[in-house]
Amino acid sequence: MALLDDRCRRMHHSEPPGGHMRRDRGPLSSSQLLQELRKIRYGCIGETDAARRLLYVANPDCWVIVALAATASSVQATFLADFFYKYLGSRTSLGIHRPMRGPLVFGLEFHLQFYVWCEGGPQFRDFRKKRNGKPLRQSRQPYYLKLDDENEPQVHVYETQVSCLIAGIDEDSWVAYQFVDTYYQGDKPLEQGEEHGVKPDPLTGGLFDANLPIWTPREYFLIVYECRLKQVRHAMHNLVARLFLRLEPYTQDEEDMAASSGEGIVDSMAQKKLTQRVLNEANRFLPQTIHSICKAIDVRDRFSRRDLAYLSDILKSDSKKSPIPSVKVVTMIEDHIDALRDLQRRAEEQRDLCTGLARKVCEGRRREGANLRGKAYGSSWKCRL
Repeated sequence: MALLDDRCRRMHHSEPPGGHMRRDRGPLSSSQLLQELRKIRYGCIGETDAARRLLYVANPDCWVIVALAATASSVQATFLADFFYKYLGSRTSLGIHRPMRGPLVFGLEFHLQFYVWCEGGPQFRDFRKKRNGKPLRQSRQPYYLKLDDENEPQVHVYETQVSCLIAGIDEDSWVAYQFVDTYYQGDKPLEQGEEHGVKPDPLTGGLFDANLPIWTPREYFLIVYECRLKQVRHAMHNLVARLFLRLEPYTQDEEDMAASSGEGIVDSMAQKKLTQRVLNEANRFLPQTIHSICKAIDVRDRFSRRDLAYLSDILKSDSKKSPIPSVKVVTMIEDHIDALRDLQRRAEEQRDLCTGLARKVCEGRRREGANLRGKAYGSSWKCRL
């Protein structure tokens, strides 16, 4: 389903705070979206000009992509193909694009791939398929990583992606696209209702009011990126914290393990086998988690080195174009990145600990197995004598 927000401003004193907006048609199917996108943005009879267009799509399928490709202007088409490719390929990316040749156009783009830990309820599967028949996004169910609680809800870990592209020719004419994976929420309807004059902006995750629009593309891009990076930070922090909670009984230090009583988790072959399985399962989740965090950090660092200069003028000014000064938004982004760096370090330490403990448990099981076989062999000789 898709949400479309088309507005323009006419720069006169009686203009409403939200500018002039085309009629909100609510959630749109792919065919309804195609019908709306076929309308010309400027000079359409009976319609306000769509100088600033926001398009939010949850779980876009092939028909949504066809609708966008069939109606894209030459400016939008310059960037859309790469945007589709990165979204479908679960890429993590952040950059600003200004072609060296041709018209003066711009593209501001980010892609964030991450994982969501969900407890309780059924396992939802992505209905979209790859060419090999597998779901576009994967979901996993931890089998051994469980709490010692009979009433513990079922856990599912979902791969998800959020991608955003803002393309245009100047500060007054641009389009913002956002693709968001929400399949793991089931049939939850799109939040697009308006209460007391406040309408959540879906591209910001509902954190800003769509009726108080940000009219300039670069300021809006920073706001949307900060909101979505915050979402990634919280999702990954929750996943790592939940993993650590389940690993805690199995990652005691070696002295505690050796000193544990006869009822300890590593005092029997069966318990050691379970411990090894838990640690091995953690070592399948942790590298993916670390990779996802690392990519988000790396693309932000690369952006700071190569593309931040394109935003230098809005970072120096005290412009009222954004509800939050852009320099403050950049500071908030840096705070999220610092938090992700700390999370990466902790996850790497836990991965190394699990790898080392799994190796020790495996060696201990081999020694115990050899001892048991030796005792059994000795007993058989005594019986013969």
